Amino acid sequence: MTKKFKAIKASIITGIVLVSVIVAVLPTTSAGPLFNLQSVLNVSWGNETQQPVVPRGALRQLDIKITHTVTHGALGTVLLELYRSTNVIINLEITNKSSWVTATLSQSSLTTPITPNNITTVTTKLSLSVADNAPAFELGYVTIKATAQKIALIKGYVKEFTLNFVADYKPLIKPSFQDTNTKEIGPMDTATFPINIENLGNARTIVYLNVVNVPKDWVAIVTSQITLEEASGSTAAAYLVIKPPKGFGYHDDQQTITISMQPVQADRPTNMGVITYETVLVQSRGFSTPGFEAIGFIGALAIVMVIIFITRKRK
Repeated sequence: MTKKFKAIKASIITGIVLVSVIVAVLPTTSAGPLFNLQSVLNVSWGNETQQPVVPRGALRQLDIKITHTVTHGALGTVLLELYRSTNVIINLEITNKSSWVTATLSQSSLTTPITPNNITTVTTKLSLSVADNAPAFELGYVTIKATAQKIALIKGYVKEFTLNFVADYKPLIKPSFQDTNTKEIGPMDTATFPINIENLGNARTIVYLNVVNVPKDWVAIVTSQITLEEASGSTAAAYLVIKPPKGFGYHDDQQTITISMQPVQADRPTNMGVITYETVLVQSRGFSTPGFEAIGFIGALAIVMVIIFITRKRK
């Protein structure tokens, strides 16, 4: 067995020496087709892109795997032994991306050795974030160019890989009162609060409004829903109308009334945002004479009838 092993070992060494001599003698143009050594790269990533990326949310980090191998011709296997443990330099570059995407690589230059099994894998991280104006559920992309540098007879390699993902819906609104959220009125009057609601999200949004609390004997009604267009800064107005108690007598009532607002994606009603609340203060002060309007009307009518009767009698 020892003699056979030595013979095999000697054959391998002789083959390597022979190949080395051939490589040294032959010009590169001839040796290339003969051994046909070529680096090949494959770039892959995990399932981190299956979930939509939240605008202005936490950075989404992806593990980018780069697999390197060397293809070869019939005599390439023997020659490849000469390059065992030689480091291959791999450069990565982001060449293109959606306008609303920010993407960075933790490492843009990597090295990996040529191994006996002729396949190695190195990793880097890609950090993704999307801007507020990223269109909800539209396809975004990042294109990465991977380059394996040439090593003697091993040809270099260049290829671009595109990673796709979608931006999540961002249900964000900004309510503001046109004038004030505090009013003083008489018990026979009505307080109206116009509320401007601005869309800070990234899709067409419906805002549902409700009165959360109504004090006893008070009446409060709010616009049930408004629609905000997709464009950032799109606004619409809702109205909160409040009537205080108007029982007979003097009033000095003060109450706060709260309304709720919930943004919902117009095209996907299941995508709901956080409920926000706004509060108004109404003070009702003064005398209330409910029903006296009818008494005044009847009195005035009676006076008119008396005047008409007296005028006719004189005639």
